[in-house]
Amino acid sequence: MPDDVVVGAGTLEVVMHSGFLTAGPDGNVVHSFHPAPAGWCCANHMLALDLEADRQGAAVHEAGHTVAAFTMGIHVVGITLVTERIQHPCGLVHGVSGVTEIGSMAVPVDEYLTMLASGEAAHQRWLRDSGLHTPARAWAVERGALDDMSKALDVLREWVPGYDDTGYRQLFWRSRPSAEALVDARWERVLAVAGGLASRGWLSGEEASGLAGLPNPAEPDAQQD
Repeated sequence: MPDDVVVGAGTLEVVMHSGFLTAGPDGNVVHSFHPAPAGWCCANHMLALDLEADRQGAAVHEAGHTVAAFTMGIHVVGITLVTERIQHPCGLVHGVSGVTEIGSMAVPVDEYLTMLASGEAAHQRWLRDSGLHTPARAWAVERGALDDMSKALDVLREWVPGYDDTGYRQLFWRSRPSAEALVDARWERVLAVAGGLASRGWLSGEEASGLAGLPNPAEPDAQQD
């Protein structure tokens, strides 16, 4: 592990707040780290960014995952951005989402959780640095990372059984400080990967590795050959 990044230490001992519970327009209760804006409908409308800005933010999000994966020793297969046109009950939205495909891995669970949390951490920093941050957008970026949350809950159910989903979300939130520290320490590398991804829409793991200036770790099976 590089000397400039401290991750994984005391992940489950970090004291975090219990989150915010808000009833959505469909009556379902949403549990979030950031407080929901008043009268919210969906994350896309609350983000309220033009398509190009949304693309830049999505690229930074995936670059955050990727740089964290390289740091943790997780192989990255590739990264993709997808422009979507979605009809929500509250109206039509255009948005950009992304996928970071990783290979098989053999890393501690808390380091995998930090990698998952690093996408949102990078996205939130990009909002702040770009002068686009608002409380509503912070919430929208969190809500846009539901796939990361789902993956975290799946692994936490196996790692520490006995909680409900609210408890598992709180456990995952305890990875936020290590993710933020990693992203801050390697911010220029995150931006380098994000720039290439935003311009092309897709990068192989090796291309992302070259932009980040970090090795793309081999998968465990490959390391044994």
